Amino acid sequence: MASPAPQVQILDKSDYTKQYLVTLHNADPLPDLAAREIRIRSRIISNTTNNFTYARLGHLFGWWNVWATIPSLPAPYNDDSKYGRVSAWGYGEVIESKNDRVPIGTKLYGYLPIGSYPEILQVTVEDETGHVLETSERRAGQMQIYNRYIPYPPELDLEADKSSRGLDSALRVFFETSYMLNRYAFAWDSAKLSHPLGVPLPWSSSDADLANAVVVLLGASGKTALSFAYLLRQSRPAEHQPRKVVAVGSDKSRSFTEATGLYDDLLLYTDISSTDDSIATRLGIDANTKVLLANFGGRGTVDEDLHAILTRASKSVITLIVGGDPQGKGSKLNALTEVPGSGVVVCNASGLRDSGMKSDGKVGYFEGLSQEWTRLKENGGISGLTLQWGKGMEDYSKGWESLCNGSIDPTLGLVYEV
Repeated sequence: MASPAPQVQILDKSDYTKQYLVTLHNADPLPDLAAREIRIRSRIISNTTNNFTYARLGHLFGWWNVWATIPSLPAPYNDDSKYGRVSAWGYGEVIESKNDRVPIGTKLYGYLPIGSYPEILQVTVEDETGHVLETSERRAGQMQIYNRYIPYPPELDLEADKSSRGLDSALRVFFETSYMLNRYAFAWDSAKLSHPLGVPLPWSSSDADLANAVVVLLGASGKTALSFAYLLRQSRPAEHQPRKVVAVGSDKSRSFTEATGLYDDLLLYTDISSTDDSIATRLGIDANTKVLLANFGGRGTVDEDLHAILTRASKSVITLIVGGDPQGKGSKLNALTEVPGSGVVVCNASGLRDSGMKSDGKVGYFEGLSQEWTRLKENGGISGLTLQWGKGMEDYSKGWESLCNGSIDPTLGLVYEV
């Protein structure tokens, strides 16, 4: 029996909540492979609000251009000035290869197409790590984090440890960002210290010091924030841990956030006003308290309000921008990243990874990350976070709609077999 026609998700570039599930009835024959190329098909992919970032900022970072326009894509969706595709993290499989070092059946963990249409990668294998690197001219402008794939042998059965592979797809990339923040940006070992952008800008051991600090995390129920809170307690020497880790989130996510056991206190968005200095008192913050205010996706102007409160109370406040309100227009704090001495900095995961690989060596970096990630999974993952599985692109499309309208329970990680 013939295989069903592949399907892909197409987004309106001006409004990523408008999606179209397009069936490619004329996909065959697929384009021929050139030397060193492989053809992959997504097998397990995640569906997260991070994908919204790829769409919302795709014109700035080239995320609309990761995959070539599909030759059989029908009108009007082949108009790449109006429509496009983004990507998701997960596992794919090599279904055809003209690269001797990447045999058919190899599984790849990385940045994958959303759909069942097989895509072409031009690749080389990095001798030091064995990782598969995408080297095409089309993707030369991508940050390296998106062009690196972790290979697994053809005999690996993704179904045999499905829950573990699902957790990899739904959480690992977020965990890695927090691993880098904990290990390098806020390093207790000055030899590993890196600016959160991963570039040689001023960033001192004093800036990075979290010993006895109060750490306030916005968007605290999100996967990156949860991972960071976990690592602050589980992956730092006791003498370099913060005094208090505070969650800031919505009433909807309150019970889940509290049930994780990762936070010492919790504030609701509705509790916060820029003129309410009692918040600093509640959190035990005075002029001599080191404070880290980390925005992982806070709603509205809560980051600006808390920044105003905390900088009035403390002489030592570092503000870290990791994410922002997915529906927002951008924070006024972004402008302060250009002001020397403001204490406001941005995280760039790709640059920070490059810095970490330089510090520990590529093999050492990935071994350290793998050890911490494996330890989290062996300890049961994030308490209360469960995987919700779907199958096929219609399920994926429904999940996207649910994320767009905010109806997904914060306890769920969405993963799909495609």
